[in-house]
Amino acid sequence: MVFLDEEYMSWLLFQNTNDMYLSVVCGTVGMFTAEIQLTNSEVSSYKSTGKSYIDQLASSIRAKPNYFSPRKVANFRTKFNVTEALSEWRSS
Repeated sequence: MVFLDEEYMSWLLFQNTNDMYLSVVCGTVGMFTAEIQLTNSEVSSYKSTGKSYIDQLASSIRAKPNYFSPRKVANFRTKFNVTEALSEWRSS
């Protein structure tokens, strides 16, 4: 897992081999994260428009997290060793 980009207190973008994953901070009083795997179309949109596309996607997820529930990646942080990827990025 490789950390690609972030928007502070909003979202984190990761890549694992050919797949990309987005972790979005959601909620108001009760904060939680929603992690989804990007579709091929979303990856293409990100590659063509950059960070602004991820900002829009994160806003959509934050506004309607239940809509994205079927795409949520279970046990994301442990499954992909996210802590190690973030530590490596922050120390570089």
